[in-house]
Amino acid sequence: MATFKLVLDNRVKSKNDKYNLSVRLINGNDVMILKYVQMTTEQYFRVFERKDMDKNSIEFRNKSNQFLSKCERIFVEMETFDKARYRDLVYDRIPKEVIKNTDPVLLTDLCTRFLEQKGDIKLKTRQLYQTAVNILDEYKPGVTYWDITSNFLVQFDKDKRDQYSPATISAYYRHLRGILNYFIYKEKIIPSSYQYPFGKDGLIIKKHQPIKFVMSNEEIKSVVEFNDFLSPEQEYARNIWLLLYRCNGINYADLFRMKWTNMKNDCLVFTRVKTEDTSKVAAKQIVAPLIPKNLELIELVGNKRSPYILGLLNDDYITEKDILYKKDWEERKLNASLKYISEKLNLSVDLQLSTARDCFATTLKRAGYAKDVIGEMMGHGNNYISTSHYLAHVDTGKLREISSALF
Repeated sequence: MATFKLVLDNRVKSKNDKYNLSVRLINGNDVMILKYVQMTTEQYFRVFERKDMDKNSIEFRNKSNQFLSKCERIFVEMETFDKARYRDLVYDRIPKEVIKNTDPVLLTDLCTRFLEQKGDIKLKTRQLYQTAVNILDEYKPGVTYWDITSNFLVQFDKDKRDQYSPATISAYYRHLRGILNYFIYKEKIIPSSYQYPFGKDGLIIKKHQPIKFVMSNEEIKSVVEFNDFLSPEQEYARNIWLLLYRCNGINYADLFRMKWTNMKNDCLVFTRVKTEDTSKVAAKQIVAPLIPKNLELIELVGNKRSPYILGLLNDDYITEKDILYKKDWEERKLNASLKYISEKLNLSVDLQLSTARDCFATTLKRAGYAKDVIGEMMGHGNNYISTSHYLAHVDTGKLREISSALF
């Protein structure tokens, strides 16, 4: 049975001849010294041994005993005793909104706390963290970090294979791992006694390369030449797809935020939204040459009355959440219009904005360009190490030559 006692820890004296008044906890073979306040041996004698009854002595004695009671109460409330976590609880190092009188902490509470502390995470990424936790909490309602074992994750994988792809499950596990690591190593809410579910002694998160089916050159040409539209919206959607395809396979999220000021020397110069805040080094700029047929497309889809090329943003969209919701709404409308073209041409792959990037890479690969060159144009940074700086030394004439291989 654990014992608690207020003691003057006289092992180390401070420069002002004071010692630490502490609570000494003995729990089996474990001994903990929990510092409270400093005082001299004379003060300790008057307050705790002679028990002076002046106002200051009584008040100090009461507060010291309250600290002792707090140490006892926290020990009793802990289902699993962990010295590091116990010390954090005694000194209020763990936010009360996370504890919620629950031990161990709910995974949903950890996620909320994690997202509050990581204010630099983009909204889209925040949603991915939240989705991963929600899926696990749906699988086991009220799941805590203590429930997250390697066996639990293996069973989740088996039970959900028909519902989620292996790549999706691995993505959930990576986000879960990020949350656990934060509270193990940063805030240290999770005790050292917790058996970490990942790594060499646990579950290895597998990397999955999803199989991608890409349109043939003939199919891509048919999209480029398509003219049997039923509405202006369908033609506009195809032109947007075509602009993404011809401008280095850029993402719609980048084009959506693109401004006229990004046009420099007949090129689009920009940084990918996906990586602008995540790179450990200076963000890589992408240069997409605006050959004549690309300039014609911009004239068709652009709005010169707006600072944004597509003219879909204005001063009303001031938060990242506003911009993301607007972008997603516009993207859904465009993909709905592209569906008609896909069905009309009987394409082997559904025509969506996201396929423009795959088609760009595949077209250049079929034209004989090396993967490192294509990767640099797409903004893959140093993924292709052998010529990672290739395009940094290529003039716009060379870029135009490469882009001429596109349909």
